[in-house]
Amino acid sequence: MQKDNTYEDSSIKNSISFFDQAYDNERGVYLSEVDFYGSTLSSKIHTVALSRIIYGLAYSSQYFPENMNRAESCARFQLTRMLGRDSVGPYFIPEVGDGKISQPESLDIWQQAYGLCGLTELYRSGKNDKLLTEIHHLNKAFIERFRDKENGGFYGEYNFNSGGVSGTKTIQSLMYPITAYMANLWFADKSNRIEYEGIIKEHLSIAYSKVWNDSMGWVNTKFDDKWKPMTEASEKAWVTPGHNFQLAALMLRSSKWPFISAENQMKYEKMGTSILKETLRKDIWINDSITNGFYGGINPLTNKVLDKNCSWWQHCEALIALSLCPEFKEEFESIKEFYFDSFVDVKNGGEIANIDLEGKPIIEPKGQKGKSVYHHIEMLRMLNETGMAGANN
Repeated sequence: MQKDNTYEDSSIKNSISFFDQAYDNERGVYLSEVDFYGSTLSSKIHTVALSRIIYGLAYSSQYFPENMNRAESCARFQLTRMLGRDSVGPYFIPEVGDGKISQPESLDIWQQAYGLCGLTELYRSGKNDKLLTEIHHLNKAFIERFRDKENGGFYGEYNFNSGGVSGTKTIQSLMYPITAYMANLWFADKSNRIEYEGIIKEHLSIAYSKVWNDSMGWVNTKFDDKWKPMTEASEKAWVTPGHNFQLAALMLRSSKWPFISAENQMKYEKMGTSILKETLRKDIWINDSITNGFYGGINPLTNKVLDKNCSWWQHCEALIALSLCPEFKEEFESIKEFYFDSFVDVKNGGEIANIDLEGKPIIEPKGQKGKSVYHHIEMLRMLNETGMAGANN
């Protein structure tokens, strides 16, 4: 049964319908590179962008059942046209275009993890056993490629000749496999939950002990092979407030997962709340007001602002994290109002990627290698699940 209309489904429609001009009816897939107004810029199809739109279509099928057909069509294209295979198993080809397939020499974990994002949500929404079998093969190969069997966690890069690449461990290789698909797969694939719990627990343990830098009040972003944080030279140090919010959200979400021990649930909740408190009191707010949003990049060693623009995805992450912690309801509402007023483009559709200090949109593509509808719709989903989707919109 189709759900009653809410601001959530109207906002989802605004997000997905923006890409209508990019839909290739003949092949049943969305082209990825789309300008600010909805026109396609190339014939390229990027794995991450496509997977993220599959996620949006599959999740939104509860409001718009017709979206399930497009999600399934896009998934068929991904599984038949955007998969490679070696002795380890299947992997996602980063992009295709102009009839050509770009064969990589190595794989990065961001694209491979988010390649599974849409398929996992499609299975959760449709419960197709054949699709689940494909996901199992991809997940098994993913773990085999990227996992460091000696020190735990995942490398950030896999070379087809030499395996996991030393020196590529990052906050992304630690958190994104969980947040992109594995936590969602745990919820969806009830018969095989044990297959995911070990990896999730391992990554949470490393994240808890290694990622948050309490002395700086920022996340550590790069690590050596033993997960020791690597300190960059002052002039090169860069962090986004969005990554603070991502870590806080992961800690707070995992504090409610039933396979996490009671002791760790308490630790994770405490850390997530502490990260939010520290981040909210930092000098990251434009014109010193939370109602104006926060800067896009900071030097964690000096707290100097490096990127004065506001980024849509970072504010999505802030809303997700704050929705999980009721004591910050006032701050949540301020950022929520700013986000919907600033980034949701009611006139042209879709979400604006960045706005400048004056609150004006930067005219740049809304469809990119990693941008389609995912961050906005994932945020709407989390607000709905936490009961924070209500007023002000």
